[in-house]
Amino acid sequence: MKKLSTYLFLILFSFSALSFADDIIEFEIEGMSLGGSLLDYMSEEEIKENVAFVYEDIFVVSLINKTPLIYDEISVTYKSKDKKYNIYGIAGIINFPNNIENCYKQQDKIVEEISMDFNHWGILILKEEENSTYKPITYIDKNGDAISVSCYDYPKEPEINHLKVSFNAKEFQFYIEYI
Repeated sequence: MKKLSTYLFLILFSFSALSFADDIIEFEIEGMSLGGSLLDYMSEEEIKENVAFVYEDIFVVSLINKTPLIYDEISVTYKSKDKKYNIYGIAGIINFPNNIENCYKQQDKIVEEISMDFNHWGILILKEEENSTYKPITYIDKNGDAISVSCYDYPKEPEINHLKVSFNAKEFQFYIEYI
């Protein structure tokens, strides 16, 4: 419980200075923001060693292998052929094992703290055969970049319930929505 309280404090504190940002590019997860270079946080060798997913050889997702301050896991998306490793997407995950209600409470606090006009779709089906759901809350800024704060609920495996905070540049957001 002490760890959860610390996470909540750090998350709210990290967003409080940014709650009046005009563009998503001004937001950060663990010091990283859209448009920055992943090379500022990892060597090229570390980036390549930590590839977690490849989107049709266009975008690549690498996991950050350094201990995050707030999140349990961090992933960063960049273009596969970009030697500068410019950041097109950042996602931080906080696990809520066996406690999806606390995930929803934390989601509400983050959205309130960011204080933007988010779109709410309610709880949507993630995997119908498993009764898994997710609750996305998304904001798209004037440039087409997106912030999403989502809770994922896996009733058959509740230990993997989690909150995901992600920032996506317009190009990557379009790709994952329409391609």
